[in-house]
Amino acid sequence: MTAGEIVKAVEGTLLAGDPETVIEHICIDSREAREGSLFIPIIGEKVDAHKFIAQVLDNGAAGVFMSHGDVTDPDKVHILVDDTVKAMGRLAAWYRRMFDMPIIGITGSVGKTSTKEMINAALETGFRTMKTAGNQNSQIGVPLTLFRMEQGQEMAVIEMGISEYGEMDNLVRFVEPDVAVVTNIGEAHLAQFGKMENTMKEKLKITSHFTEKNRVFLNGDDPLLRQAAASMKCPVVLFGTEPGCDYRAENIHIEDGKNCFTLIYPEGREEVVIRQLGHHNVLNALVAIAVAKHFGIEPSKAKEGLSKYEGLPMRQQINHLSHGIKVIDDTYNASPASVKSGINVLHQLDNPGRKITVLADILELGDMSWQRHYDLGMEVAESGIDMVVTVGQEMKALAKAIVDSGKGIPVCSFDSNDAASQWLIGNIQDGDAVLVKGSRGMHEEEVVKALRERFANKAES
Repeated sequence: MTAGEIVKAVEGTLLAGDPETVIEHICIDSREAREGSLFIPIIGEKVDAHKFIAQVLDNGAAGVFMSHGDVTDPDKVHILVDDTVKAMGRLAAWYRRMFDMPIIGITGSVGKTSTKEMINAALETGFRTMKTAGNQNSQIGVPLTLFRMEQGQEMAVIEMGISEYGEMDNLVRFVEPDVAVVTNIGEAHLAQFGKMENTMKEKLKITSHFTEKNRVFLNGDDPLLRQAAASMKCPVVLFGTEPGCDYRAENIHIEDGKNCFTLIYPEGREEVVIRQLGHHNVLNALVAIAVAKHFGIEPSKAKEGLSKYEGLPMRQQINHLSHGIKVIDDTYNASPASVKSGINVLHQLDNPGRKITVLADILELGDMSWQRHYDLGMEVAESGIDMVVTVGQEMKALAKAIVDSGKGIPVCSFDSNDAASQWLIGNIQDGDAVLVKGSRGMHEEEVVKALRERFANKAES
């Protein structure tokens, strides 16, 4: 792109520099700026990255966006915009339209990243794909993802996450997905949306521009999404285990430590094996196969890509430690639904010892936080877990529910990861399996690290 094209795309003003300057790279991290880069300074809660403008230009960057301040190098491109984040979104939308390739947009309350990875694994068996790196699914992350589109790619799989009203409208404007996937509607971000019906309404805006030419894939096991399917204005494909799902899993079982199931789909059936445990990963595999079939890849081929997929760090990653101890690192994030899926995976582990859960606060549940934690505790008490360890103030509600349930499950509560880790190190027994989970802000990876270091003489992941 030239600076002049960018100015026009973002409705900005060129304050300095040559409009014919070629921009080859977009970055928001000053450390990533290089020759040919356009640096976009983000104004954060603590740092205004405009203060790095002079530095990145000295280091060779070709130009910058700026919403305030003075030109620091008259020979370099300076583009004045109203808001750097909004301008980046406008530029991403303009850039996306340069490519005539199908884009699969993925949203949902939980499981977006793992679903994205599995869809990509299935599509890679037939196409050259581009996917969201990590979980760059925000108002900033999605534009950065779109800037990675390039000639030679045939398809893009893009994660689209929201936590506030109006955000999906922006993401749809940037991405313009051709196909949409909605994983589920859960209790994530209730502080912002108030109730799950509002969450669903916002998530389904991913299809706001869809016509009969587009298609949406909905989780048929999710009551809210199944109900919404009847009123969609575009073709709907349901995936799940319930009757009536277009892509349905039957005979789900564990074999040699792997998830196995029979896929029933309109044209036939297929035996599928994936490495990831848990019911939710069966659903991920179903929609991955369904999306691949939509683009002409037969399930018999798509399942080969899924069988090779190894999963993501901090997302139900199973660590085999010494003394037969197994630790499930599910510390990336948490919601009530994902805690239950983590416990499901814990129960699927073949270990001779106890099943122990280490649960830290689930954040962003708003005024309902205490009640949601308490209700989840009642469900955990019914799950057959042998011991519960909690970290944080909110999880004390879950601990109370465990006690109130009368199930006799031992529960220990701690205020810090360090205290919980020390207790676990002193109380874990040979053959125990431990699930460690909490919201990102609780940093439960610290607990996993402590266990790995203590029982690491034969550790392997």
